[in-house]
Amino acid sequence: MSAAPAGHRGRAAAPASRADGTPGPDGSGAAPAPAGRGRAGRTGLYAAIAAVAATMAVLGWWGLARQNSMGNDEVATRWAALLPLHQLFHLLSHLDAVHGLYYLVMHPWVAAGSSPALLRVPSVLAMMVAGALTVILARQLTGSVWAGLFAGLVMVLTPSISFYAQTARSYAMVLACVVGSTLMLLSALRAEAGSLASVRWRWAGYAALVALGAYLNELSLLVLAAHGSTVLLARYGQPVVKRWLAAAIGGTVLAFPVLLTSLIQHGAIGWIGYPGWPGIRLLLQDYFGATAVAAVLLAICIVAAALPPRAAWPQRLGGRPGSAALPWWRSTGVSLPSVAVPLLLPAVILIVESYLLHPLFVDRYVLYGEVGAALLAGGGAYRIGCWLSAAASSRQGQAAGGWRALAWVPGLLLCAGLLVSQLGPQHAIRTPGSRLYDFGGPSRYIGANARTGDGILFFGTLYRKAELGYPADFRHTTDFAMAVSPLHAGNFRGSDKPFTLTGPLMRHYRRIWVYGLRPSQRIPAGPLRDESLELFRDYTLATFRQYHNIAVTLWVRR
Repeated sequence: MSAAPAGHRGRAAAPASRADGTPGPDGSGAAPAPAGRGRAGRTGLYAAIAAVAATMAVLGWWGLARQNSMGNDEVATRWAALLPLHQLFHLLSHLDAVHGLYYLVMHPWVAAGSSPALLRVPSVLAMMVAGALTVILARQLTGSVWAGLFAGLVMVLTPSISFYAQTARSYAMVLACVVGSTLMLLSALRAEAGSLASVRWRWAGYAALVALGAYLNELSLLVLAAHGSTVLLARYGQPVVKRWLAAAIGGTVLAFPVLLTSLIQHGAIGWIGYPGWPGIRLLLQDYFGATAVAAVLLAICIVAAALPPRAAWPQRLGGRPGSAALPWWRSTGVSLPSVAVPLLLPAVILIVESYLLHPLFVDRYVLYGEVGAALLAGGGAYRIGCWLSAAASSRQGQAAGGWRALAWVPGLLLCAGLLVSQLGPQHAIRTPGSRLYDFGGPSRYIGANARTGDGILFFGTLYRKAELGYPADFRHTTDFAMAVSPLHAGNFRGSDKPFTLTGPLMRHYRRIWVYGLRPSQRIPAGPLRDESLELFRDYTLATFRQYHNIAVTLWVRR
């Protein structure tokens, strides 16, 4: 560990820069620190934040209702949020305690309504906040409002960001917490040059945000590996490392209840398998674009941000004099790559852990790594523009200011290219078929065609969630196979009666709807096969409708 940089406990060294924040004509990116300190700079930053937030709002509003269809997790969110608090705590004592904070946040929200569109609004708002914080983060790391604007736009234009902005689940809030904790980390490192009391308050705020993210999803704690790498790369010395370590441990200790509960309820994630290429490819699309064109554009900019040019990125936080000529991984201080590149590390850790220990990898659990890719892409696009500006000025023998506009042209072209090339994926994620299950379409079909006195069988209990998400559509049907309701069982499925009880009950119904799997004589031995054989023996198939991973059939007694 190297010693703290010169002036570390005093005032951090301020690198030279142009008044407008444009890097010098050598294209080194030498630093824009003083840029935007005045009113004009603040106005530019506010405009960039507003532009990114507005873009996310437009993308979030586009197709938000998704034909009033909800997926598996969204049905769980709706039902849990609508429960009275004592019943919600009963549910959390059996299942999904790791989502308890999110359900509590949504509980007062559903007082305004529980339509699919309204359920998704908090996620849209959280993504707007995450986009705005990304702008601020990139601005602090580069000194350029343009770099901040490009990074924020790259993030919100990514289809996976819209996907989770339009999902009534906690992942957008987790992402916002991670960006917030990263900003607080930078604030604490910057305060290391000031009073110790100020440093302590910032580290306390950092620990609180880390804990908040963990209560929304405990795997957000993997961001500590990224932040730890950033602190080590800064080479500020052991006192700073120890203070970060204390804050990281403090945040983890605060989150201990949710970690303990997660261990107790580990059966809830038994469905997660070992990472395969489809899951890893989905993660790559989350981070690096959903189309080949987008991936190429982003790759060019990311390489430009990560590779060391003639001089490294400006070290805005306590860089040692002379270290600016070193690559970012060898120089002191904090730079955009030393923050952004480690943010990709949690995904790698989760994939490796899933192979070596217990499978936990799901791309959405480490969605926040996309912020690292966006920071690199936005910063790289701006750096390319600065190189072009410097090259044009040198070729023409003019001052760099004459070609200053070139600094933002590549970034705007990048964002335009991302928007156009990903319109197809953007449209696709706004269709009911974009989620693993479409509970809306089949539920509405039954609601429109069921008659009073009809029976219904759920093949199997997973599909009983349809009643939780769309209770009005099942008002004419009787779930006669249910032994214990989800409310009493403290889960989302309830439990079924054995066939010895269900079989005789089936004969009391002239019409029986089957929701979920299609009855078949080839179903493995068990209650579903027994019920299928009963239907084939005494009933005639009258209706069959196939929806996304859900079949609806109507059987009429002969």
